[in-house]
Formats: sequence, C-alpha cells, structure tokens
Amino acid sequence: MKKSLFTVIYASFLLSCSQSTNKPELHDHDTDSVAADTRLTFNNGAKWQADSITNHNVIRLRTTANMFRVDPFPPLNSYQILGNDLSGDIDTLLRQCKMKGDDHEALHKWLTPIIRQSYSLKNITDTAIAKKVFDSLDQRIGLFHQYFE
Repeated sequence: MKKSLFTVIYASFLLSCSQSTNKPELHDHDTDSVAADTRLTFNNGAKWQADSITNHNVIRLRTTANMFRVDPFPPLNSYQILGNDLSGDIDTLLRQCKMKGDDHEALHKWLTPIIRQSYSLKNITDTAIAKKVFDSLDQRIGLFHQYFE
C-alpha cells in the first residue's frame, strides 16, 4: 500500500511538475530509473537554474523545517504533523512548477528523497527513527542552494 501510494505521488510529480498551462504535459520518463538515481551533480561544473516560483517554494520547505527545529525534543505526533505540512509544501511546489529540460530533471533528483521522507514522517511510529528521517530530509532540503540558483 505504501509503495503504491508513493508511486501515485511520484507519478503526479512527473505529470504536474512541468505544466506550463492548466494541462499537464506528459514526460518521456522512466520513473524507476529517475527514482533510483537521486545523486546530485552540477551542470558541467555550474549550478542548475531554478525559476523564481521553484525558489520561492523551496524557501517554504526550508521555513517549515526550520520552524520544526524550534522544539529540541518533539513528540512523535509532531513528526507526523511535519510530514503532512511538508507534503502540502511539496504539493504546492509541484502544482506551480514550470521548469523544463535538464534543470527540471535535476530538480527531480533533488526532490524525490524529500517526497519519500515526508511520506515516511506522516506514517512514522518511532521517535528515534523519525528524528533520523527528519535529519536526512532537512539536510537534503539544505542542498538545494548548493546545486541550484
């Protein structure tokens, strides 16, 4: 069930992320290979180009993560709420995304683990694991400006 829900979310990402009008544009993607290869690289030594809408939505993700860090010992349900909050931020990013081409593909590689981790947090049942998932997710969000401008 969890894997199929992730597949639906990820397929929605692939379909919605590059819409330039109200109609989604289908991509020629192999979702398994895109999901499997999430290593971040530079664009021939330079940062990838992200549009202003994407940059704004990444700031929203960063802000949500920053606000969560205020409590040094959050209870389990706070991690679950965070997962829902991040999923909402991700949904907004996906709906508004207009990026295309190689920059768009690089964005997929950056975002795929964040989608998985936010889903994990929504359904987490162990606080120690939740902290590890959050720390990894938080670090991944922090990589955006290292690889994108």
